[in-house]
Amino acid sequence: MARTVELDSFLDSVKFRPFHIRVMLIGALTMLVDGFDLGVLSWVLPKLSDDFGVPRTSLTWVLSMQQVGMVLGAYFIAPIADQIGRRKLLMMCLLAVSASCFVTIFTTNLPALAICRLLTGMFASAVIANMVALASELAPARQRATMVTIVLAGSMPGALLGSAMQAFLLEPFGWHVAFWLGTGMPLLLLPFIYRFLPESPKFMAARNPGDPRLQAMIAALMPEDEPVTVVPPAVVERRRSSVALVKELFAPGLALPTILLWLAFISSFGFISAAMWKTTVFHDVIGLDWSEIAITTALGTIFGALGMVTIGMMIDRFGFKAIVPTYFIIAAFAALGMGIFAPTLAMFVALAINAAAQHAAHAGLASIASVLYPTRMRATGVGWAYGAGRSASIVGPMYGALALTYQLGAIGYFFLLAAPLACAGIIIWILLTRVRIDPASRTAGH
Repeated sequence: MARTVELDSFLDSVKFRPFHIRVMLIGALTMLVDGFDLGVLSWVLPKLSDDFGVPRTSLTWVLSMQQVGMVLGAYFIAPIADQIGRRKLLMMCLLAVSASCFVTIFTTNLPALAICRLLTGMFASAVIANMVALASELAPARQRATMVTIVLAGSMPGALLGSAMQAFLLEPFGWHVAFWLGTGMPLLLLPFIYRFLPESPKFMAARNPGDPRLQAMIAALMPEDEPVTVVPPAVVERRRSSVALVKELFAPGLALPTILLWLAFISSFGFISAAMWKTTVFHDVIGLDWSEIAITTALGTIFGALGMVTIGMMIDRFGFKAIVPTYFIIAAFAALGMGIFAPTLAMFVALAINAAAQHAAHAGLASIASVLYPTRMRATGVGWAYGAGRSASIVGPMYGALALTYQLGAIGYFFLLAAPLACAGIIIWILLTRVRIDPASRTAGH
């Protein structure tokens, strides 16, 4: 006799298969492309300002427009996936990112460039939130945090690709080549997403339990050693408006976790945006030469990627509460060490530890958000958490500039950077104390 199981229980308990590896690979490639398109302007900024004939600082508001776009995308575009599906919105957003990069190639003034970066930020931000939601919903329970964080780690090679573009293509071809790459890479990726990345089975079942794509996915994941009959949900969910889904974030039992999650995201993004001055501090305050600064960039990228790849395994083994707050606190102490030990070798060691712990903990926040909310509102929950954090990115650079404005030196700057990391660790510890969140669960217990 075949064993009867509910769809959610079946998806959570299946063995890790090539199907899941394919999802991780495509998800990581999506994040690579998305990360490149989000970082491309900062990588070509000197060339672009020379070509436009404007000072470097004249492009500051253009960079801010991209941050504003990312806030708007997280709030208003990402939640649309809860109505039309994760995969469909991912493809639409990548196409829009490609189009905005293509138009950027032909811009000749700053207002047009700013509009293009606003649109890029809007659609790229929605890609991040929905890739997190989709990876979470496709993962077996025991490997959920691992899959989510490895997918997010795909953004790190995007930075390395940007470095390669700077080294080999920028000088001979000018800033336009970066946006040709930004145009082409999403278009190359779209056929692979269409062919190999499935829609969320939980989303499909909630809309149409008889969807043939759902049945094909179940058949592909069916265990060989035991016959199983998978029962989709008996009740088909009606589509909710975006406003209704946002209101659900503050339903009884979810309001406080939502607020605490947002505060943790704000703190984490506060560090990230304040850290934009690190290169300036390394060069102007600490006195590193450019070869040494290149080492700091390489260490940050390599150890950041290592932290993001490994934290999911740690979470799946020891739980969110034991790992994510601890990583934030370690990152805070390492930030203090960077200021205390500058410019010695110990500063570079502290930088590597900070990069590994901070990037890992930030990815852990996304994993928590993907488990905290049920399927019907997951993209909305993750998107609005990212939106709250992105809001801090608009003012974060001003906070980081305090150390330079008041000549607080390297110690003052890195002490400022440690504060939001410590706050994020404390806030997420409070959240995980009040709400039981198991990385292997479908929803949180309150």
